[in-house]
Amino acid sequence: MIGPLTIPAAGERIAGRFTFSGDEGLAKYEWPYFAIRARSDGPTVLITAGIHAAEYTGIEAAIRLGRTLDPKQARGTILILLLLNRPGFYERSIYVNPEDNDNLNRLFPGRADGTWGERFAHRLLTEIITKCDHAIDLHAGDLIEDLVPFVIYRDTGDATLDGRIVRMANAYGARWAVKSAPTGERPGSLYAVAALNGVAAMLAESGGNGLLVEEDVVRHVRGVTNILKAIGSIDGDPDPVAPPTVVRSFEWLRAPAEGMFHRAVAVDQRVRAGDRVGDLTDLVGEPLATITATVSGVVLFTVTSPAIKKDGLLLAIGAL
Repeated sequence: MIGPLTIPAAGERIAGRFTFSGDEGLAKYEWPYFAIRARSDGPTVLITAGIHAAEYTGIEAAIRLGRTLDPKQARGTILILLLLNRPGFYERSIYVNPEDNDNLNRLFPGRADGTWGERFAHRLLTEIITKCDHAIDLHAGDLIEDLVPFVIYRDTGDATLDGRIVRMANAYGARWAVKSAPTGERPGSLYAVAALNGVAAMLAESGGNGLLVEEDVVRHVRGVTNILKAIGSIDGDPDPVAPPTVVRSFEWLRAPAEGMFHRAVAVDQRVRAGDRVGDLTDLVGEPLATITATVSGVVLFTVTSPAIKKDGLLLAIGAL
């Protein structure tokens, strides 16, 4: 067992479900997972997806990995939790879980006596994540987001651990990498808190807008497979891929008022500080604000829905 997860005999794979017992609010759900155990020793690797329930390419990629990774070609143990935001999946929940309307990827390390999401984060971290050597968290643009593929990781100050993390991020094959928190965003992401607990952890983004685009799913599958080869979790040499360009900062632009957002840029577009990236109007079309780039860099993601609340997220720029 690793926490609530049953681990199969050496050389086998299982698909099962688990729950967090002893907590009535959590125990009413079951989470699907795969566990793959090799016959030879090696790292314990955790692959997670669906912490945002409508980021479907990560969920589909995790399912495919769970069904196709061969225990005979693996080393150690591979755990795949393919849908963390179980309450939000069939609700098509954007950003948050419907139990307490909070973003599960902002709550780590959680609290044993906190809200539903805080208790989930606490149990997941203490019972599963910290028992692993490596963690890969798969994401996409949410139901109303488009993005260019990129990876995210954090420096921890531990040179050995940071080297392992960079090796993983470089093996994924993304063009861009972020290694700092978004400006103005509160902490609590799974990958970041995992890294602060000694786990070599990173996040990968591919796809968006609630679409299962095959190219985006395959990118995740291919990227994770290459990471597993790079860290010695499965047999074979990793494919040679160019390391990503690391942006200097991750700047999130928000709306100064509620209204209709008219984007003037696309993902992967280069912008300069001061460039117009969109306009905000009210519901009868009167101008409210011109939105301009705060830094020079590349547009990493945009919100695709024009309906924006005050302080709502509009887009993000990776500073170059």
